Amino acid sequence: MTVITSQEMRELEKRTINDFDINEEILMERAGISVVQAIWNEYGELSNKSFVVVCGSGNNGGDGYVVARDLLNYTEAVRVIAVAQPNSEVAKKNYERYLKHGGIVYIYQDLGLEKASRIISEADIVVDALFGTGLSREITDDNLVRLIEVMNLYSKRIVSVDIPSGVSADNGKIMGCAVQADLTVTFGFPKVGHFLFPGRELCGKLKIAKIGIPSLEMLTYDTNKELITAEALYLPNRPRWSNKGTYLQVLVLGGSSKYIGAPILSALSALKSGASMVKLISISKVCQCALSHDPSLICFDVGDGFNVERIEEFISNISKDVVFVLGPGWDTENAEEKLRIIKKVLQSPNDVIIDADGLNVLAQNVEVLKEKNPMKTVILTPHPGEFSRLVKRPIEEVKQNYELLFEFSRKYGVITVLKDATSIIADEKKIYFNITGNTTLSKAGSGDILSGVIAGLLSQHLEPTEAVKTGVYLFGLAGELLPVEGMNSAFDVLNYISEAFKALKERR
Repeated sequence: MTVITSQEMRELEKRTINDFDINEEILMERAGISVVQAIWNEYGELSNKSFVVVCGSGNNGGDGYVVARDLLNYTEAVRVIAVAQPNSEVAKKNYERYLKHGGIVYIYQDLGLEKASRIISEADIVVDALFGTGLSREITDDNLVRLIEVMNLYSKRIVSVDIPSGVSADNGKIMGCAVQADLTVTFGFPKVGHFLFPGRELCGKLKIAKIGIPSLEMLTYDTNKELITAEALYLPNRPRWSNKGTYLQVLVLGGSSKYIGAPILSALSALKSGASMVKLISISKVCQCALSHDPSLICFDVGDGFNVERIEEFISNISKDVVFVLGPGWDTENAEEKLRIIKKVLQSPNDVIIDADGLNVLAQNVEVLKEKNPMKTVILTPHPGEFSRLVKRPIEEVKQNYELLFEFSRKYGVITVLKDATSIIADEKKIYFNITGNTTLSKAGSGDILSGVIAGLLSQHLEPTEAVKTGVYLFGLAGELLPVEGMNSAFDVLNYISEAFKALKERR
């Protein structure tokens, strides 16, 4: 599903108006009516409900006047609180039409906060049409801040027009203060801010209304951002005649005396995601523990410590039909030798996923990525802390920073997964947002499982970007399927990977 920024939406509206002879007035009319339809669909019969529509001075407020006028077709219990007079011609027209239909408008400055609070508290549904996707500066006006606080405090339900007022459509950040909506109705295409926190949390349920904006193909317009949806994902094709030699092997290189479980989680999740053979290169303790969990794992024991010579020997004898997972449970001791291993694997004819301490070691000289085999794929799976070390920026600057992620992936020719409440994937061409998952996955070991899931999908010959998209979606879905959110360990998620595959097939 296409995702756009506020600027891209303005460009699409402009092309729609100029190239398809659909004027701004028609678009606003359709937008307002679509909000009313969404309210009906979500909350049922309108005639027995009362409404307050809070309108700003811009086109979002203009949409609000259309909403108010259309609601008058169902009930007389409609009031508008306007924070200012409309400042665009099309908004003025809809303000005047609402008045001609007998609509009631209260001017917020004249009304005062106490009366506004009472009117808002008495309504069954409050429609938020204060600020739309064009908001580009923080809300600092004390009167507006207090009004938004009153809306959040006293409203029974809030329906936001396009995006909750105060949320940036471009990054989901709160611009000073913001409305907490129960339902958000956006137009044409969802915006980035609908899917990034904290904005995502403030949207409530999101509905996307078609208002006559043509497809991107018809508009000859291209965007590089997508929301990952089940119907657009690929699952591996496993012919009935296939055997273990049909697929690639997965080789997990990780583990230390401090982090015994991490590479085991990665190896087991690769098996549960369809890998036909999983090998593990690690220290003795890890190998012993791994085999006790699943004797089908093939372990290469390098002794009690990090033995770079033995590891290099193992890697040199590996065939090209292998997907590497580097770093789970590695720790950052012997970083120079581990960086040497990373360079050797990068130059091999194998796809590789680098995770956890593999990323922390890589951060000491990220330029080695430029030495990778140009015919193979490198996938990095950092959380914000690890990504901040890779790019040498503060965590707050990199968190949910999809543009920086895209720039990094293009610079080094890699696929990068920024793991977070909304995970973001960037390859050299596009940015993808994933919204499956919940706090169940906020546990130690979760990232190790994700790297294994992606490796398992890669081993079944999925195209790399598709393997990453499907893996991230499936991993989030597995977390959602656990019976009680958060009351689990990462190990519990392993048992729901197969259920996630089944659920994804049903959703497609």
